Amino acid sequence: MNKEKPHLLFICPTVAAYIGGTETVVSQFCQRLKDKAQITLLSGDPGSGHKRLIDPDGFELLTLPFIARDSKLNRVLSKLLMTSRFKIESYSFFRALKQSGPDLSRYDYVVTFYEADAYLLSRRYPALRARFRHFLPGVSMRGFYRQVPHQDVFYLGYRSAARTKRKWGLDIESLPLGVDDGFFPPTQPAYPSDKRLLYIGRLDGSKNVDWLADFFMQSGLAQRGYHLDIVGDGPLQAGLLAKYGNSPSMTFHGRKRQEEVVGILRQAFLLLHPTDLESFGLTILEGMAAGIPVLTHELDSIKIWAKDHPRYPAHLDAAAWQAEILKFEEPAYWRRVSAYSLAYARSFTWERVADQVLERITR
Repeated sequence: MNKEKPHLLFICPTVAAYIGGTETVVSQFCQRLKDKAQITLLSGDPGSGHKRLIDPDGFELLTLPFIARDSKLNRVLSKLLMTSRFKIESYSFFRALKQSGPDLSRYDYVVTFYEADAYLLSRRYPALRARFRHFLPGVSMRGFYRQVPHQDVFYLGYRSAARTKRKWGLDIESLPLGVDDGFFPPTQPAYPSDKRLLYIGRLDGSKNVDWLADFFMQSGLAQRGYHLDIVGDGPLQAGLLAKYGNSPSMTFHGRKRQEEVVGILRQAFLLLHPTDLESFGLTILEGMAAGIPVLTHELDSIKIWAKDHPRYPAHLDAAAWQAEILKFEEPAYWRRVSAYSLAYARSFTWERVADQVLERITR
């Protein structure tokens, strides 16, 4: 193995076509480590009609055909087999890897970021397990740690370590996530002239974006001059567009590159993130870094690092969310929360996290 500049293979089937926390993490690791390691990124082919969302500047990008989670075939198979779209996606990807993928023995280390990928990699390439490292948001598969050595697993975020300790008696190290420098504004943001509320992320049930859209339309906020921007895509997109796509007070932006997300974020009044499930909450950190006050749910995995910087209205309580939003119509309050959040976010950097990851890959 090349000890000076190791050759790393990152496996993330979704990184070329989806916006999400894990996809953002993998993109950042590629950019931050490309001068310290030789990196090959292996992803699923987004297919026709999908915009490629990652720019392989300074590293190699390989793609394989696979049955993506939002494809019609995936939906049919998930019903027939009574299993999740994510599982079908991973099995499809590894079938393509076996048929036409690269020779994994060429790489010093092979790194995964989803538990199904980690499980299938260890199961199908047992002779290479000493080279495998897994940086995961968490583990839920019953037989996972019988297949994957726990010393090769690290959690990105703080939701899963305690559960793993209770369930399996294993101690798994947790790492924080970072924020890209591009999210930080050149100066402290001014109080916005427009009241644009913003959601960024996957349009799926765990994020409660359907509840958010319903809440906004029923709250009367539009009549007070508010607008809701929704960035991202996912299984709820078609239904939301059918219901609210023609509303003048709601805009669906679809998938966007990071620089486009930053531009939209800097025009926002508040970032709304009514999630039920987060391993860390990267979108929340990015909002804070942009100086945009954040409203989210009080999850342990968020509060352990974000502390009291976001505002935590009661879970899916429309009255509580509306009351918290209206507090920010006071400019002094908005400026105070913005400055407080922005200063705190500066303590999280991708450079620091990426260096920690590289050390754990190669040690």
